[in-house]
Amino acid sequence: MGHVEQLEGWLKRDNLKGFLLIISEVIGYRFDISDWGAFQATLEPSNQGDDWFDYPLVGEIPIRIEMSYLDDEGDIGLKIFTPADEPCVRKQIQTAWMVFNRLDVSPEVQLIE
Repeated sequence: MGHVEQLEGWLKRDNLKGFLLIISEVIGYRFDISDWGAFQATLEPSNQGDDWFDYPLVGEIPIRIEMSYLDDEGDIGLKIFTPADEPCVRKQIQTAWMVFNRLDVSPEVQLIE
């Protein structure tokens, strides 16, 4: 990925799966059970700490996600790196992020095919 721009903030941990599914749709990536398994492993209590988990989503538009625990109440820190020449994608991700921080989404959320 050439020049990148970074989005940074927090997200409710229970909303992570839905958020990842939506941003995967935005970038043309098929987020599947193995992707979610990687994130779930990071969400295990034994993995909580100050470390950042780094994961690429390489769809039609590649992005990279970094995730870390913020607190014990269920918030996680996120950094999302997008190509600098994709401002529309960045805006779509920002919009999804705003929605997922204002609503409670079931951790069992699934996309309808």
